[in-house]
Amino acid sequence: MLSWGVNQCRESLECGVSGGSVKDLSDKNLASPCGLYCGECLYYEKQCRGCVPSGGQPSWGKCETYACTREMHVEHCGECRKFPCRRFLSQYSRQLGRWRVFYKAGQLVYRKKVGTEAWVKEKASGKNPDPKTAIEKHLALEKQNRNRQ
Repeated sequence: MLSWGVNQCRESLECGVSGGSVKDLSDKNLASPCGLYCGECLYYEKQCRGCVPSGGQPSWGKCETYACTREMHVEHCGECRKFPCRRFLSQYSRQLGRWRVFYKAGQLVYRKKVGTEAWVKEKASGKNPDPKTAIEKHLALEKQNRNRQ
């Protein structure tokens, strides 16, 4: 059974622990406009500051979603009157497939209902883990454990 969240991650070097301290994972700036939570990402802090703190310039380049939400004067796509628009529905990894778009859409609907602050706290607690990052973190921890043996 795969059960992975931020709490399990706190002891791992793969998850943003540096010098024995953990960043505040309940910071609202970790809530990206597209529906992802930057605190779950393997690249957060190592290669990326997150979408919001970087002004829409995460590690992989310019984020069109960030720019669009600023243009539309909304905090995230789920608050937009056009949601889900063609742009949102077409932004997904060809390797992962469309399921990721539907996951993000569901997170945005839920985030709109409970509010960003409550959503971020839930994500930081590990009670609402992202399936993709949960699997990535599990695999990274397994690799780390194998290297220790």
